[in-house]
Amino acid sequence: MQPMFLTIKQAFRKSILVLGVIGLLMSSIFITQPSYAATPNQKLIQYDNMEMESQAADQEKAYEEQIEAEKNIDKVYEENLKAERKQNPGEGIVEKTVQGAGKLVDKVTGKE
Repeated sequence: MQPMFLTIKQAFRKSILVLGVIGLLMSSIFITQPSYAATPNQKLIQYDNMEMESQAADQEKAYEEQIEAEKNIDKVYEENLKAERKQNPGEGIVEKTVQGAGKLVDKVTGKE
């Protein structure tokens, strides 16, 4: 009877040992699989590329506008002045002073 228990005990130990090794192997398989959260999404990459291209196009357009503005500085100044007056329709103290000074110069020089 005792040898039978020893044989069962050894078989039980071996089966526990085999199950433990199998469990470690299975857990190592799950641990080594890549994380899907770390891989970039293809749509996200495409969106980033499109955004970078649109920013580059916007920068190129702004650069071209600045080059054109350098060629016609007076025109750009007049456009900015008109836009400013459109936003602020009331005359400011500076404009009144400039007009008054212009009238005074005209009087003194005899153009009036």
